[in-house]
Amino acid sequence: MKLLFLRTDFVGAQRVGGSFSHVKGFLHGMRELGVEVITAAAAPVADEGYKFYPIEYNPFYSNLPEVASIAHNQTLRRKLPKILEREKPDAIYQRHSEFVYVPSQIAAAYGIPLLLEVNGIETWVKKNWGLLIFRGLLAQSEQVQFQAATAMFVVSNVLKQELLRQFDLPPEKIHVNPNGVDVEEFSDTIDANAFFQTLPKELQERWRGKFLCGFVGTFGEWHGVEVLAKAVKPTVERNSRVHFLLIGDGKLRSSVEEILKADGVQEHVTMLGLVPHSLVPKYLSLCEVLLSPHTHNPDGTVFFGSPTKLFEYMGMGKAIIAAGVGQIGEVIHHECNGLLMRERDHIDLAEKIVYLAERPDLRERLGQAARRDAVEKFAWKENARRVLEVCQKLLKKPKSE
Repeated sequence: MKLLFLRTDFVGAQRVGGSFSHVKGFLHGMRELGVEVITAAAAPVADEGYKFYPIEYNPFYSNLPEVASIAHNQTLRRKLPKILEREKPDAIYQRHSEFVYVPSQIAAAYGIPLLLEVNGIETWVKKNWGLLIFRGLLAQSEQVQFQAATAMFVVSNVLKQELLRQFDLPPEKIHVNPNGVDVEEFSDTIDANAFFQTLPKELQERWRGKFLCGFVGTFGEWHGVEVLAKAVKPTVERNSRVHFLLIGDGKLRSSVEEILKADGVQEHVTMLGLVPHSLVPKYLSLCEVLLSPHTHNPDGTVFFGSPTKLFEYMGMGKAIIAAGVGQIGEVIHHECNGLLMRERDHIDLAEKIVYLAERPDLRERLGQAARRDAVEKFAWKENARRVLEVCQKLLKKPKSE
């Protein structure tokens, strides 16, 4: 089977973050399952030697992103048919992006199934997390794309229910497919001591003998980083050995720094900023507990995401403390493969950190269970397998159905 992986959003120079982990893992999973994958995007989406076709964005994207995204439909009209005629894929798998609706029309014209991965409703995302000018046009483009897609894959049941409510889609068209993890890269077999010896002396001195609690994220509103920052003071007041290791950067970093300064606890936190993705599992291997204090959305709606970092935590075989919002509460089972904290409750988070710091046997049991679930349920190969199974069923259907 041959699959065209189509990424239609603007891809800049940066190659870190959840979307790139997702793409890399999904493509690798498909390759493991024997699928021939070719890729098309504004820039290469993976470094593993997949055949790549460039479909460039307008160079003025940074100045007029919405206009450039709308215009990208015309670029796709010119270039996508040529790729289909040359490669003759059995199906197209596209990551849904703002204002782009042409791929579903082209796929229909060529009689090829379009499998649409939807990580969020862009009308909501742009309204709440970005700048939205052409709201009506964006809503219309999503309506067209969703209705015309052969099948849709969403990261959570929360998102599926919202799509059903807003777009009047048949339930059987939408398949829930949680994000995943590379269980070989994020593993419990990493030699933490060897990595520790490679660190700068300053970090070695700061972390030696400490009980490290790790966090990875883009410091967005939904990551709960302000909750984490507020938890530092009550944690270290009860256990001064605890030290927090924060990886990532983003909108709320300055707010986190202000909270830590006001509480006088900066010395108990190391903020590494952005680090190469290959180093993230090595830093996490140094930690005893990993934190996921996610929150529901600022507008009061339910958290609809499927945090890649949560599954990467699970792959590490570490004890996890997470807020059970949205899908997280379906993945982490309290005292089975992690501990659940109350949403936005920094005191509860602090108490659970101290609780785990005093119970090494419990940390080991929770970590082993999380690792087992990651391998059996949330490896990227399993994510790709769920897509492949749906695709194979669609290809067996008569064209008239």
